[in-house]
Amino acid sequence: MRKLLAACASIAICLGASGLGRTTAHAGESPEYAKRAIITGWDELAAGSHVSDGTERARNGKTRFEGPLGAQGVTYNGYQYVIFYSARDRTKLRSEAASYVVVSRRKLGGFAWEHSILTDYKVTSDDAHNRQTIAVSSGDGRIHISFDHHNRPTMNYAASAADVATKPETAVWDNDVFSYAENLGRDPDERLNVTYPSFSQFPGGNLIVYFRSGGSYGGEMRLARYEAASGQWGEVRNISSRYGTFDGKETTRGPYLGDAKAMHAGSDGSLHASWVFRERPCEYTTSSRSEIFCNHGLFYAWSKDEGRTWLRADGSQIADTGAGEAISIDNIGGPVIEVPKGLGPSNPSITSTVDQVTGEMHTLLRHLDRPGGDSYYYHYLGRRDGAWTQSRTNFDGNTASLAMVGDRLFAFVGRDKGQIYYADRQQSFRKWKRMGIEIDKKRKFEPLGGFITWDLSLIEEGRATLLWHRAPKERGMSAPLQVFDIAFE
Repeated sequence: MRKLLAACASIAICLGASGLGRTTAHAGESPEYAKRAIITGWDELAAGSHVSDGTERARNGKTRFEGPLGAQGVTYNGYQYVIFYSARDRTKLRSEAASYVVVSRRKLGGFAWEHSILTDYKVTSDDAHNRQTIAVSSGDGRIHISFDHHNRPTMNYAASAADVATKPETAVWDNDVFSYAENLGRDPDERLNVTYPSFSQFPGGNLIVYFRSGGSYGGEMRLARYEAASGQWGEVRNISSRYGTFDGKETTRGPYLGDAKAMHAGSDGSLHASWVFRERPCEYTTSSRSEIFCNHGLFYAWSKDEGRTWLRADGSQIADTGAGEAISIDNIGGPVIEVPKGLGPSNPSITSTVDQVTGEMHTLLRHLDRPGGDSYYYHYLGRRDGAWTQSRTNFDGNTASLAMVGDRLFAFVGRDKGQIYYADRQQSFRKWKRMGIEIDKKRKFEPLGGFITWDLSLIEEGRATLLWHRAPKERGMSAPLQVFDIAFE
């Protein structure tokens, strides 16, 4: 573990104390919260991790979707697990320079990493959309991973044996930990056309995996449910339809739910999703010709039965996917908030979470304040009675991971900068403040560039981990992956 004196001269680390949750307030006083975030240790998990050179999705000779592919982490039962792609040697032919899926683990309190490499799968990606997802099904202690997709015909999936996460001290961590099982171990020939898969864990120990099937202009939300008791995935079901009428015309569309985690489970086992639709034909409403001006609306639906039956905000039923029904723009009853295409609601900048105590839905979405106006992040709050409210934030969240702790809502900003903002219920979540990340009382930690993600598994205990895939020195060249532990006081 790299500590204060060893690292302050370079990336700079300091020891700190934890305690993010609120304390008991005396009569007439507001509850007290953590006021600062302190780095308690850091390590370089990998000297090089795969970076896209943008050639895979090049258009008219111009590279697209280039840059670091990042990492994702989850912490469970005293261990952290991080999935990433190994370095690719650009000095060799692509056929000779494979990149592999790696899942590394460490016991909390140190950085003694152990690595498991999926040696039977070579990463195809040179597309920075092809990120990873990882989760633990607490019902049986399996670790699940999915990786390397951008409208891929089938799903790349692998899982550990049962109890690997439940009994980590006795689990051997080597290249045989994970077993690859295309399409969740179901029909390997089924065409799923997978983009943006993400897992959501239920309190009872089950999982769902969400992904978009098809493209951004003609895609459907799909999911499958994992039952921990049987160790099996159920059928993959459509939960939305790309077809329907918009502005009086029969058109198609695709959903955008968020970058890291698309759907969110409540403490009562409910499942929640909010999204924007992208329309086809894409009739740009501005001279910028940005595709965000084909997006519209803030839509919301939730489920009481782990994703089979979907309901509107007021609790009325939209669709029973087990009976072959699907959510569509024709039956959902409209968006919970009207956000016209002319305001350019940004698909990379939508993120959400569910308050585990109140069941309220929190969504951040960036868009213009008026046609041709300025762009802001807006906080949307969905109450349990079906009402939604809007308020404008005062920060540029880029892409954030939201977390609710007590009466405080945190926005952990990621992508190309690592920052923390928060808003309190006592102020109706209308005043956002930045919490600096400190190296020590005189120095701040402000990572910029590359691709940053967060592991918030222990956020209620006052701990978080920032995963920073650094920017490459040259386009497409592999770059270091670094891990920073943060505590709150």
